[in-house]
Amino acid sequence: MSEYLVQFNNISKFFGKVIALKDVTMRLKKGEIMCLLGDNGAGKSTLIKTLAGVHKPDEGEIIFEDKNYF
Repeated sequence: MSEYLVQFNNISKFFGKVIALKDVTMRLKKGEIMCLLGDNGAGKSTLIKTLAGVHKPDEGEIIFEDKNYF
């Protein structure tokens, strides 16, 4: 059993030639509170939408509660 609730490993998302996310890795532990900050156009919304399942990542893997989803 992993200590992480959710893991993003090398997530990339492309919209045509636009690189929205490139090799993003993030790990969240159970009970942890995290803040996501960045400039406009940095990919914050795309990352959250990928976590929520709105966007499917083009590369990488998402692991939630030790189950691989992509």
